[in-house]
This record gives sequence, structure tokens and C-alpha cells, in this order.
Amino acid sequence: MTRNSLSTLLLTLICTTLLLCCFVIISSAQETKTRPAHIGFVYPLSTNGTDAANYINNFSLHILAGLANNENSFCLAGISNVVKCNASGVIIAGLSNHIGHNAKGLQLAGLVNTIKNNAEGVQLAGLANVTGNSNGVQIAGLANVAKAAEGVQIAGFVNTAKNANTQVAGFSNLSTNASDVQIAGFINTSQEAKSQVAGFINVAKKVSGVQIAGFINIAEESNYPIGLINISKNGEKQLGITLDETGSTVLALRSGGKVLYGILGVGYNFRNENAKYVVEGGIGAHFPITSAFRANLEITASALSDIQYDVYFKTTTRLLAAYKLANRIEFFAGPTFNHLGFDRYQHDIRKDNYIWSRKNPNYFNGLYIGLMGGIQINL
Repeated sequence: MTRNSLSTLLLTLICTTLLLCCFVIISSAQETKTRPAHIGFVYPLSTNGTDAANYINNFSLHILAGLANNENSFCLAGISNVVKCNASGVIIAGLSNHIGHNAKGLQLAGLVNTIKNNAEGVQLAGLANVTGNSNGVQIAGLANVAKAAEGVQIAGFVNTAKNANTQVAGFSNLSTNASDVQIAGFINTSQEAKSQVAGFINVAKKVSGVQIAGFINIAEESNYPIGLINISKNGEKQLGITLDETGSTVLALRSGGKVLYGILGVGYNFRNENAKYVVEGGIGAHFPITSAFRANLEITASALSDIQYDVYFKTTTRLLAAYKLANRIEFFAGPTFNHLGFDRYQHDIRKDNYIWSRKNPNYFNGLYIGLMGGIQINL
């Protein structure tokens, strides 16, 4: 298709849609009538003619585009459906459906569904669903936009709503007031949320459930954040130094809520040249015992390397007894259970001091018991 032909086709589609909208406005004061069926090519070339905007139809079929006051059961158009008031049942269009008031049932469009007031049921669009209040399911290739979404919003890129039950998006979910569940590939934002899951960052004012992020969680109130960095107004942030049995000294930030927290640290091993640089990340949980004593359970993953050649991977589970001094400084220490893995040709930094080990043709795995202690201050 040539560029001129494509431009002519697009101009025709735009003019057709504008023409339908104009007739909706002109005919708004005329009397509505009921027809069992409405068949046509494009407005006004149809069985309802120039008076189509005043008819309530039970069945409609249009080659290009159709116009109606209400659609009650089934409506199909090759390009676009324009319904001045309400639509119920199944509404299908190759490009777009436009409903002036309320919709109930299924709206399926190759590009866009727009519903001015309430949408109850399912909206499926290749590009976007734009509604007032949505009660049901919205699925769009790019975006769902609603004032309030009491059901489920699923979008390839972004969902937006003032209030939402469940939002699932490839990139971002935005709820300006409250949401129940938000799942996004990159970022979730909400004033109040029950649960948030994001590939990179969650932002909320208050979270009553769990926040899970690949990197950072931000909230004024969140007791169960799971991320490397967690910034919570009512939570805790501690900066500390730890030393373990291998000689690794790590400067780590522990941040989170009153229960769960994240761990992110970097360090240096003064005893082993093959694994002297350390990077650590993980999660932990506080278990209060008294006002000054508590137990901390932590699970971490570390990489130890000389940067040039060797890399050692270490996972650790540790149970630490912690004592707070003047509510500002905390001392902690306890046993650790560790797994160490590295390529078989690398130097064994444990010197075969394992409770269990296995040498595969290309890789070594070993388990051992260790110790760790440290001191940290509240920020």
C-alpha cells in the first residue's frame, strides 16, 4: 500500500468517526425506537438510516461502522461502534468501541474501548481501555485507565486508577488512593496498598501486607518489605560492620520495617587473596524477646572475588542474638550455616574444611558451619 493510499484510508476512518459523533449530538433530543436488528455498511447507509442514533437494537452488524442509541445483545462492526447511551451483551469492533454512558458484558476492540461512565464485565483491547468505573476485567496491550477499578486490570505497559482491586502491568501500576494487589515489571505506586510486587521499586504511603521489590521499597508504614533497600518512616535503618569466620569484613545497610528488612553490603577479605572483594545482599526478620534483646534471622547471598579471575558464590543462613544499647547501638553475633560454590580449578579457600562437599567434573559444592558478629548504629 502506497503512502498516499494509507493517508487516504486514515483520513476516511477519522472522518467517519467524527461524522458518527456529530450525528449523536444532533439526534440527542429525538425519540428513541426499538428494532430487532440493524444492518448496514457505514452510517447512514443502514437499515436505520439517518435516524440510527435514536434506535435501540437487539442485533447489529456493520461492514465499517455503526451508530445506535442503545445496543442490547450483539453488535459487530469492521471498524468502529458508537453507542450514544448504554450497551449490554457483546460489542465487537475491528478498531474501536465508544459507549456514551454504561456498558455491561463484553467489549472487544482491536485498538480502543472507551466507556464514559460504568463498565461491568470484560473489556479487551489491543491498545487501551478507557473507562469511568470498572467492575470486572480490563485487558489491554498497552494501558488501562479507569477512575475506579473494582476488578482486575491487566496491561502490557501501564494501569491507572484512583482505587483498584488488582493491577497487573508489564511496566507500571498507578493507584492514587488505594489498591489491594499491584504487580508490575518495574514500579508500583499507591497511597494505600495491601500487597505490592515490582521488579524494581514500590512506592506507597501505607502497606498493610507485603512489599516485594527487586531493589527498593518506599513507604511511610510497611512492616513486611522484601527488597535490598527498604525505606519506611516507621521502620528501621541500620549501618553496621560485620566479620565472619572467613575473614570477610562487610559494611552493610540493613533497612526495613518492624519485622522484615533487607541487607545490602560491600566488604573486603583480609585473609584470602583469591576472594578479597565481597558483595552481599539478602533479607532478614526481627524476633523481639525483650525491649533490649531480640533474635535476627538472615538469609544472604554473597559473591567473593579477586575481580580478575576467581569468583566464589556463598549463601548463608544465620541466627543472630542482638543486644541494643541505649536504643542507638546494636551488637549481634551468632552461628551461620553456609554453602560455598566455585569452579573446580579454583583454589579452595576453605581448605577442605566442610561438613559435606561434592566435586563435580566442573564445579565444587560444600557446606560448613561458621560464625559471624558485628555492630551497627541506627540511622
